[in-house]
Amino acid sequence: MRSSVVVTVVVLGVLGLAGCTDSDEPEPSPTASASAAGGTAGTVQQAGTVFDATFPVPGEPDDTVRVEVEPLVVQGKTMELRVWFTPDSLDEGESANIYELTGSGDLQPALNDLEHLTQYFVLSETGQKWATDTVSAKAAGGEPVLFQAWFAAPTEQVEALDLSLVASWAPFENVPVTYED
Repeated sequence: MRSSVVVTVVVLGVLGLAGCTDSDEPEPSPTASASAAGGTAGTVQQAGTVFDATFPVPGEPDDTVRVEVEPLVVQGKTMELRVWFTPDSLDEGESANIYELTGSGDLQPALNDLEHLTQYFVLSETGQKWATDTVSAKAAGGEPVLFQAWFAAPTEQVEALDLSLVASWAPFENVPVTYED
């Protein structure tokens, strides 16, 4: 199984560079939130959030971050997580990256299927996670920045999963799972 994931990643990377992919697998992109962070890659928009909560920034109890979670999307053998982080406590002209907003390394996304006793972690290959680079993805106060991560698709057909992001934050329970062809 592991070698097929590696082969899939390599093939997707090569086909993506060639600009002609027929695969149903999304390409992981460590810079997926570049446009939300002030890059020039295009406009990234929220598809519709299902949860919205405000948490204290770990280690900075006077600072808060708004967290918005979109439904999980299963496509082929992968499942995509999209979370928007909006810093609430920054002065004008200041910015913060996702790494700082989530406790400087405390962001450890996990999806939990309590019915089937299964836990899913962010996919990785040779030490590289299939997720947004949390240091590069920045936002100004009041402006959202997108975090994306890819997990293995659920082993069982599920309608919802629980999401934990940072250990000191309450989990998001029953995040809807949608399936695309």
